[in-house]
Amino acid sequence: MNVLAVALADDAQRFVKGYPPKGARVFLQPNVEVMRLAALLGAEDNLRYLDERVETAEPLEGDLCLLHVGFGQDRRARGLAGSRTGRLPPVFFGPQVTAWREAVPDWCRPCVLGDITAVWPRLRADAESGRLQPVYCAPDTPGYVAPRQIAVNPEMDAGRQTIHFVRGCSCPETVKRFCNEYLCFGTNRLVRTPDEIVGEVITLPRKRIWLLDDDVAALPDYYYDVFRQLWNQRRQWVVNASDRLFEHPRLIRLLAKAGTKMVYLDETFLSGRIERAPGNRRLVHQLYRRVKSLQASKMLVGARLALAAEPDAPPDYDRIAGLLRQIDLDFVEMRLLSRNGILVPVAYRPMVTASEPAWVKYRFYSMGNIAGRLIRRPRRVGFYTTTFYLLPYSAAYRQSYLEGLPWP
Repeated sequence: MNVLAVALADDAQRFVKGYPPKGARVFLQPNVEVMRLAALLGAEDNLRYLDERVETAEPLEGDLCLLHVGFGQDRRARGLAGSRTGRLPPVFFGPQVTAWREAVPDWCRPCVLGDITAVWPRLRADAESGRLQPVYCAPDTPGYVAPRQIAVNPEMDAGRQTIHFVRGCSCPETVKRFCNEYLCFGTNRLVRTPDEIVGEVITLPRKRIWLLDDDVAALPDYYYDVFRQLWNQRRQWVVNASDRLFEHPRLIRLLAKAGTKMVYLDETFLSGRIERAPGNRRLVHQLYRRVKSLQASKMLVGARLALAAEPDAPPDYDRIAGLLRQIDLDFVEMRLLSRNGILVPVAYRPMVTASEPAWVKYRFYSMGNIAGRLIRRPRRVGFYTTTFYLLPYSAAYRQSYLEGLPWP
């Protein structure tokens, strides 16, 4: 069977013929859900992957077409709803589709609610028979399929290696609704054995690995045991953590010893504090010391910030930008949430002012601030981490912002 998998893109990043792709190459990785699905295909199956960030998807061709719909891409998905690949309509899946679980739009059928790998055998059999069901509901019990490398457009970075130690959501309550793990599995969790993880890591050809788990501090003893068995593999890790990480200095030391180069702190690190920090020097100093404790362990520190969109009483974005500089983070990813819980794009526009949320990114990723961090960091994290992590990712965040991309 010829399977076409298309990763849709929102209006800001969709590829336009005659122009280079938008966004830095280090952020242009193939879709992880499609990579997991590729591992389930048989020898008689042929997968073709298209990513709308770097190429045009139309016309859709193949025995079965799968359209991945992320948040903010529903308008594009609706525009392709009437398309056909031979005798079958396209099948929609992804976080936005799963979020419609209680009220799936009529145009978004057939669709998969939940993890597509869990229903793939049934979906494939129905496609072969030519009788697709309107809705495929995947079970909410997590499973694990190791991603498989797939052929992608040369404009993309195909070398990114990802892994899950734990399937399931550990996100803060404020952002759970945007987490694919939560949408698929709710509060259920699958904890893989250390031996299974080590066996998979050994098979990965490159040194750099992104751990997709939401929080390495959610199960500190478990992650300590896993990384204790992984440290002699000499890999380089990028991990996510909550504010609880600072309660476990032993885990921090082991993460550094195991080769962790970047730690992204979730919204628990700044939420509720960024609003109280102005005028509270003790709180600012506490946040600063926590960042420095990770950098002293040779790890760069990113933080995710969720702000409420309050048109009547907007936050003081200039003060927030100043506080982020005082804390001396290396990266910041910002999300703006409306009152009804919808993500509001935060994108660059010419002559941005201090009254707009984009001002935070404008200040943080200014050339002066980036240069300052590049000058200061080698003393703490070393020249290697500064050169191969801080420099390219700082440039990538700045490029994505200046090209008008609202995420991250």
